[in-house]
Amino acid sequence: MPAMSKRPSSLGAGQAGQAGSPPRQASDRLPWGAGEPPPRSRPSHGRVDTPRGRPPRGHGEPQRRIEPQRRIEPARRAEPLGRIEAQRGIGPQGGIEAQGRGEPPWPPSTPPGNTGFTYTPSDSAPSTGSLPAITGGLIRRQGTFTSRISRDGSSEFPVEASRYQLYASLGCPWSQRALIACRLLGLDRVIGLTLTDPVADEHGWKFSDDSGDPLTGARFLSDLYLATDPSYQGSFTVPLIWDLRTRRVVSNDVAQITVMLETEFRPFHKPGAPDLYPAARRREIESLATLIFHTVNTGVYKAGLATTQSSYEQAVEAVFTTLDALEERLARRRFLLGDLITEADVRLYPTLARFDAVYYHKFNCNLRRLSDYRHLWAYTRDLYNHPGFGETTDLRQIKRHYYQSAEWITASAKYGIVPIGPQINWNEPHGRARMPG
Repeated sequence: MPAMSKRPSSLGAGQAGQAGSPPRQASDRLPWGAGEPPPRSRPSHGRVDTPRGRPPRGHGEPQRRIEPQRRIEPARRAEPLGRIEAQRGIGPQGGIEAQGRGEPPWPPSTPPGNTGFTYTPSDSAPSTGSLPAITGGLIRRQGTFTSRISRDGSSEFPVEASRYQLYASLGCPWSQRALIACRLLGLDRVIGLTLTDPVADEHGWKFSDDSGDPLTGARFLSDLYLATDPSYQGSFTVPLIWDLRTRRVVSNDVAQITVMLETEFRPFHKPGAPDLYPAARRREIESLATLIFHTVNTGVYKAGLATTQSSYEQAVEAVFTTLDALEERLARRRFLLGDLITEADVRLYPTLARFDAVYYHKFNCNLRRLSDYRHLWAYTRDLYNHPGFGETTDLRQIKRHYYQSAEWITASAKYGIVPIGPQINWNEPHGRARMPG
């Protein structure tokens, strides 16, 4: 993840268009920060935007347990969400690195009031007890911390503005889900953001600033887990939601986090925000997302981490069988469920965004490139040009994570050299605005 800025910054309040609305132009202001873009010379790793804070790093990959290096100091008052530092060297035609749209904004203002929400049973977030959470290259059990933020008072964590901090990584596909949802729904106004360095060393995810996380004083992501539970023996993963009031981890359950943002935080959704998890389509969303999860999201890891030829071939076959089916499906509709973006698209996009740059080469998922699929590749570019997607896609940090993190370094890649390519033209016309629903 990009290096975190030393002090919290206010994410821009750029207007994010509705899911079905025309895509923004490349020249539009990035949606994650209200202020002017920071100088190019600023560090590109960690960063904090609070309701305002700073993010942890990497995807939900397992990290080695470490002892906290220092006592976490009382949290400072969270500031308005800061924006992700722009580290995107966009070259001609979208560029070799084509890393999103410059500096994504995270709006600084927070809506007045934070209590008295009306509870609608059909809008409540479902349990994800049977859905495994992801840790980078490995699939593990459901998130260890699975508390829920609720708007009906049914949990100890009520929905409030400026109370929660999202720790994530721009290099992590699992983190990107939460980043997309926050931006698309306008929750960057009420939930803080902290990013970690994209390169995880032998100690795990680290905050790039020499002084550590400005909100908690933690130097490593593991410090937050151990502050919540000193006897914790699990993996130190992102994304996670941190409660600034009780100073505890609320949830690190990948699937639950986005659904909470889409349902429990509904009172804080910006006007015109898309319904990413409509009650009438949830069964269809979960059915499709489950297939994608097992064969694509985790399928690329099963292929890349395979230790036998048969397990590798089985994983690759599953990946491309599903991609072929999605290609056929998207030949008839603009998005996975029709003419509106849903949670299913949010779950699929991060894997597609990394496919040609990482999974095709590093994980040997090389039967075909994503760009060889006419409809699937156009669909990916279409999403890229919507608020929340392109601005959280930073290929520079993505490649640094996979090619330089300790957990991914192998004998053949011990020098951590990051490939220059491939050249990806994210802004090539996709022609999908006229697709049927």
